[in-house]
Formats: sequence, structure tokens, C-alpha cells
Amino acid sequence: MAPSRRVGEEEPQDLEEGTGESSPAPRSPRDSQSQPDLHAVQRRICERLRLTGRHGQKLADPSFHGRLARHLQRLPRRYIFDFDLDVEGKAEDVLLHWEILQECADPEKRPVFHARYLKSMPLRADGDGIGDNQEDPCQRLLEDLSLERRKTTVHANDSTSISSRGDLKAQLLHEIIFSSSDRPKLLSRLTALLSEVGLNIQEAHVYSTKDGLCLDVFVVDGWETEETDDLIAKIKETLTQKNVSPSNSTNSSTSDKISDLQQKVGDSEIDWNMLAKGEKIASGSSADLYRGTYNGLDVAIKCLRITNLNNPSEIEFLQEVLILRRVQHDNILRFYGACIKHPYYCIVTEYMPGGNLYDFLHKHSNFLELVTILKIAISISKGMDYLHQNDIIHRDLKTANLLIGYDQVYK
Repeated sequence: MAPSRRVGEEEPQDLEEGTGESSPAPRSPRDSQSQPDLHAVQRRICERLRLTGRHGQKLADPSFHGRLARHLQRLPRRYIFDFDLDVEGKAEDVLLHWEILQECADPEKRPVFHARYLKSMPLRADGDGIGDNQEDPCQRLLEDLSLERRKTTVHANDSTSISSRGDLKAQLLHEIIFSSSDRPKLLSRLTALLSEVGLNIQEAHVYSTKDGLCLDVFVVDGWETEETDDLIAKIKETLTQKNVSPSNSTNSSTSDKISDLQQKVGDSEIDWNMLAKGEKIASGSSADLYRGTYNGLDVAIKCLRITNLNNPSEIEFLQEVLILRRVQHDNILRFYGACIKHPYYCIVTEYMPGGNLYDFLHKHSNFLELVTILKIAISISKGMDYLHQNDIIHRDLKTANLLIGYDQVYK
């Protein structure tokens, strides 16, 4: 993926900044009850390790079982829930994660990166995969997605794009494991870092420990050899470059950058007096969201809090405006304009009456019809594909950031 920035996200800075974000919202009580017993899992791990014949010395250590229990207890319960210990190697993965967290316990060694080759996946010709029964709504949705993707990749030169895969070459999968102090925005910065290295994330498992560390496991493609020493070196080199990039620039150069960005906003600037701000509908860490009207349109107005305003946040705000003004897609929130003069900093977009997908899912007790699930997933895929075709990486894709419009349109 080409280096790019997420809407509303600053450039990746130090991966040691700011508190934890790796663990998502807790599972429902029903999910918690279905998770396996910790002691039973511990016994199962030891049994699987014993069967490998490679860990006899560890298992013979009288303190091993107690230390293993403490390791499992420091991680969220879903860590155990995510593991299928009947799969070969999973028990040894637990040991690897344990060793990485032990290394990360030393602040001088943070952040810790570990990489390993997993497997090679042959790239096959892209068949239709669509049945003849055009009356099936699920099949129609899938066909719609297939046609959309082919249309957007018809001019692609990438030999691994979906439209041209055929029998060209194999795709190598690697696993990247990362651990450090768990901080706000750490996950978005980390995924941006992997993107800049040229890696595409296919799978991710992220956890926060009870003692303030994170354990993030990514399955990626994009590295073309099985060897991983150079991969780790490239990740660390890119991280170093990011951490010494112009965040320490002088006030003068920062002011010049703000002025330059304000000029680029140009005709997207709107007059604050033309906005009618109504009720507050949401609040974030640095902004509040209001319902309102603009030129007779029902709109959402995201207002940056002046108390949080500083040069970096103003630059981030203007960069978000510049990204929003150049995207236009049925599954991307429609942008109307922005106020960019002190003390009024706000972004005006279409109003989405259905709220966000997080609340929608909980309202329906996480149970939806298959057709609805496919419609949501395909809408998200189309929007994300459009962003990627325009070299924009979202970096914060989650249900709270997916909005529902009129006629059940998802953006």
C-alpha cells in the first residue's frame, strides 16, 4: 500500500506516546460464559507441549505451571478464547508470546518486534464464484461486489491485483508480533507503520495486558522472501525515520504549514454564519458532533474544541478537510465544507439518521439476517476499496465509525 494518512489521523509518531487501546469492548455476558476454563486451558497447553517432545525441561521445572498461569491471567480472557489448541503449534505460540512480553518488561527493549514466515498461498485465477440463481439476494449482493471490484482494478498494473491474479505467483504470509507500552492511538500508528513498509494486514489479534503492555499479532502479505531479518530491520528503520520526522519543527515553519493548508482548503471553506447548530449528538476526545442545517440541508457539524487546539491538532484538522474534499463515493460520508478560522473550527457533512453500526448491532443483540450482514460488509468493502484506490488508509475502521444513512445506506 502507498504511504498515506487516515482521515483525521496525524502522521505516525513515537509508538511510546500517551493509555491503552488494544483491547476492544468487553464481550457480552453470554460470550464470557462460553469461554473455556482457564485451568483446563492451562492443562491442555502443557499436554500439547509435552506431545511435541521439545519442552521436557520447561515442563519439569516446578515453577513453570505457576508462571504459565500468571502469564495467562495477565491477558484478557478472549486471548484464550481466540486459540484453538488442537491446531499444531498453537501451544508453542503461547510460549512465544510469553517470551515476547517478558522481553518487553524491560523498558530499554521497547518496542519489541518479532517476525516469522507462515506459509505460501498460490494465487489462483479469479472465477465468477457466482451461481446461476439470480433470485438469491445474497448472490446478487456478491455479484455486485465482484463487478465493483473488477471495475476499480481494470487499469491496475499490480501483478497481484484481483483482476489479474491468474496463475502468476505465490503470496507469502508472515506473522508480525509487536509489544510495547499500551497507549492511545498506538494501534493506528502501528498499522500505518506496517503499511509504509509495504505490508497488507490480512488478520489481526490485539490484546492489552493487565500490567499496561500490549500484544498485537498480525498476519500480513507483501514481503517477498521467507527470511525475516531484513523485514524487522526495515520496520525498525521506518519507525526511526518517523520518530525523527518534522514534529520538532520551529513555530515559524509550523505556522507556514498551517497557512499553506488553509490556502489549499480554498473553496471548501464555508461561512460559520450560514450554519444553524442544533442538538449535540456525540462527543469525542477532541471534538463534539452536532446536528444542524446548512443551506437548507440536514447536516452533521463536527466542532473542534478550542481548549484542545494547538498547532499539531490544527494541522491534523486541516489535513482531514483536504482528504474529505477529494473523496466522493456512495459509501463515503459526503463532505459539504469546513470552517477554518479561529475560533470556529468545524467540518460539515451529511447527517446520517441511522446512527453508527456499533449501536445498531447492540440494539439487535448482535443478530442480523445474512442479507443484512452481506449488505453491510459489501458497503464497507466498497468504501474502503475506493479509499485504497486513492491511496488513503483509514487506520481506524470500527463499528463506531460506520454510519447508517437513509434507506439503510452504510458509509
